[in-house]
Amino acid sequence: MSNKQHEINNAEKRTMGTIEVREADTDELVLEGYAAVFNSETDLGPFREVIKPGAFSDVLTNDVRALINHDANLILGRTSNGTLELEQDERGLKYRVKLGNQTYARDFYESVKRGDISQSSFAFTIEEESWNEQRTVRSVNKVRQLLDVSPVTYPAYAAATVQARDQQPETETAPAPEVETPKAEAPKQDTKTRGKRHTSFSTMTTKDMVGLRQKHYEEHVALTQSADKEGRELTAEERSRLDFLETEIDSLDERVKRRKAQEEMITRQAQVGVVGSSEQKEIDRVNRRFSLSRAILAAYNQKPLEGAEAEWHQEARGEANKAGIPMSGNVGIPAKAQHRALGGADEHAATTGSGSAFVPTIVQSAVEALWAPSVAQQVGTTVITGATGNLIFPKTKTKPSLSADIAEGGNNSTSSLELDSVTLSPRRASYYTQLTQQLMLQGGNVDEYISRQLANGINQRIDAAFFATVLGATGVTDNSSAGADTTLDAALVYAMEKDLLANYANLDGAVWVMSPKALELSRSEAAVSSVSALHDGGRFAGYNYYKTPHVADTDNNAGDGVGSCGQLIFANFQQSAVMALFGGLDIFVDRAGALAVSGEMNIHLNRYYDCDVTNAAAISICTDCA
Repeated sequence: MSNKQHEINNAEKRTMGTIEVREADTDELVLEGYAAVFNSETDLGPFREVIKPGAFSDVLTNDVRALINHDANLILGRTSNGTLELEQDERGLKYRVKLGNQTYARDFYESVKRGDISQSSFAFTIEEESWNEQRTVRSVNKVRQLLDVSPVTYPAYAAATVQARDQQPETETAPAPEVETPKAEAPKQDTKTRGKRHTSFSTMTTKDMVGLRQKHYEEHVALTQSADKEGRELTAEERSRLDFLETEIDSLDERVKRRKAQEEMITRQAQVGVVGSSEQKEIDRVNRRFSLSRAILAAYNQKPLEGAEAEWHQEARGEANKAGIPMSGNVGIPAKAQHRALGGADEHAATTGSGSAFVPTIVQSAVEALWAPSVAQQVGTTVITGATGNLIFPKTKTKPSLSADIAEGGNNSTSSLELDSVTLSPRRASYYTQLTQQLMLQGGNVDEYISRQLANGINQRIDAAFFATVLGATGVTDNSSAGADTTLDAALVYAMEKDLLANYANLDGAVWVMSPKALELSRSEAAVSSVSALHDGGRFAGYNYYKTPHVADTDNNAGDGVGSCGQLIFANFQQSAVMALFGGLDIFVDRAGALAVSGEMNIHLNRYYDCDVTNAAAISICTDCA
């Protein structure tokens, strides 16, 4: 047997990484993933194993193959010819393989793209290893030989031991791995532990793991208490069992912590509509091919949608069904296609900061133009995208009144925070416009024009409803004057600032929102005459401000000859308001309502949303500024 074949036969295989498709600048097909992840424990049965950072430092120049399921007959790439690239970073061993034109390679690429295959493995031999004191965890400190990286259908260690050598039958004798045998003996197991591998957590819920931890803890307590009551030392078998239980409890604690953190991240991701990098690239790809004018023309001519237009329409229908809302249009755009976070200054010029839900100044496609967020979103309102069904949120009914220090066992009933709830249910915002067939036939940049017109129209409907809800909410602090006008000056500004601080609102996230008249009035005011203007450096009284006609001018005192009055809002909207967006955009091209003579068609845009105030104490208003 050759030395190379001996290395292959003795190689250990681990499945612990990821694999996904990558869109290249050319037409070539690329797979990318992590074959190994550092500091991630792998359950191998009688013990667990971790790969330590830097373990691959000496083997990155090895002649390594990328294989399918470790099958040497199904080669995807090789480092020696540049079709496989390896990189070791802080996360683990990353690889990138450029696929050839083989039928099996293209078929495999499609399987990964569909999500049928999502895990990666690697085959290796060990140069240096170490064990923890209990000999339950082995650390691979240095890899001697890296033989291959392989996307795999099933994990390589379904068997009870480390071997997993191509899952050879137990009747075959496999050579021992080329690693130094540890000199210290592992502790013997009692009948409860002997031959039993450590628990597999992959299919357990967080609740299951918490329950299992409690069972292990109770058994641990019972064993120690039994020996204490009998006034004797623990037997070797009892010590072995306690070691096992302690290891399991430690592992469960760590896994529960990670699982809860993961669940929280998933929840936040669902709330803000964030998608993974691979999915985002696919979304961008479809968006680049999508043409709103082409979709509208097809719908007007009663032709079936094709390509990207058909794909997004189908996705939008799926989102609508999941959200429980009707979708009657003949063109649809899903919510996931519309959201793009603000990038750096080089990507979106003339912006004021980084984050999500801002209007980009450079629009890459018509779809993204439709996402131009409303003022209600720009002021920092908590927005739930992809909402389904009715959503219930806690609402502050009575602000807390803090009591003095309470003695042990005393009553803290004087802390009077009371909570209520608000329910958000889908309601429809609708806008329509008339466009000519000739304009539709232009394509190209016309898409962006149409998209912005439709987006601005629907945002006006949402903003009008949102700010009406804010101004009319029960419990907001109203600085308006009964039967008279209120002077918009520094005293009013500072009084509204005091309102939020007194009600425990976070001023760091507060903003001003002004009606057109309030903006005009505020421009001419000074905190100290001719010294310190309230408007300074693009901020008002030191805070960001927004202006919108949907905080409308009023005339609360028609007989005073002053004319219209401005309306002013000072609030931390992240603390005080919530908005839900249900599904994507539903566009109906009305052929029956088309104006045959002028060649125009009616286009209706529908979006389902709802909004409400969750903490009125974090809002201060004045509706009669003069």
